[in-house]
Parts: sequence; C-alpha cells; structure tokens
Amino acid sequence: MKKKANPLKTDPQAARIDPGGPILALCVGQRCSALRRLAENENSVEDLKSAVKNSAGAVFISADCLGPCSLGAVAAVAHRGGNGKDTGRSVWLGSTEGPQRSEALKRWITEGGPSSHDRPDNDVPASLTPAIVGLGQPPSIRSNS
Repeated sequence: MKKKANPLKTDPQAARIDPGGPILALCVGQRCSALRRLAENENSVEDLKSAVKNSAGAVFISADCLGPCSLGAVAAVAHRGGNGKDTGRSVWLGSTEGPQRSEALKRWITEGGPSSHDRPDNDVPASLTPAIVGLGQPPSIRSNS
C-alpha cells in the first residue's frame, strides 16, 4: 500500500487550512506503560505518535494517567472538525496494550479515525469493537494554573 504524502508538508497553502481529523488521547501512566511492557509492546506509543504525525490533521494527547486503570491501557479517540470547529464525543477503548489492538488503533488513526462527531463508535474497526468501554466528552487540555 502506497503511503499518502502529508499535504501540510508538500503544499504551503495547505498549512493554512486545518483539515480536522482524529484526536488520540493515550494514557502513558505507570500502569498502562507496565501493561505495554508485559505485552512486549513498549514501542506502540511511539508507533501511534508516528501515525498521528504522518496523518493529515490528527492530534496526539498523552496523559500521565487518564484514570480508569482497571480497564487496561486506555485510549480515547474523537473526531476534530477543521478550522476551529468543535471536537466531537470520544470513544473510550480499554486493553489497548497488546500488539493487535495497538496496530488496529494505529491503522484507524492513519485512515482518519471516527467520521462522526456525535457517534465516534459508529465506524470503529471490527478488531477494536471488543475494546469499546464507553462514550464520553471530547478530550481536552487544561492548564495547571
């Protein structure tokens, strides 16, 4: 499969247009990191960062702890509208520490992630559907001030 060129890198005009895309919030706290090590999948975080970096409009958010530790390594994925439009609801995925699920998550992000603002779970790849643990508010970044 031929890799698509990132339009933001090849066309200076495209850099002024925000195409929107997926937001991936990933827990990199102690427990989730330990679960990735146990699954011999420590490089999955870097692989996901790389997928986001090479996708048009994707955003990566990492957090020391997203909270629901009993759900395994967690991730939240949402659709972000371009040019300042709102971010939609997020679909929460649990137990993403294994190579199969992290690879499926990487592919989904690379392919554009959720297409729906309100129902990000509508087009979750079949290999990730068992990982769905719920829907929630959009991921957000808050300052510590």
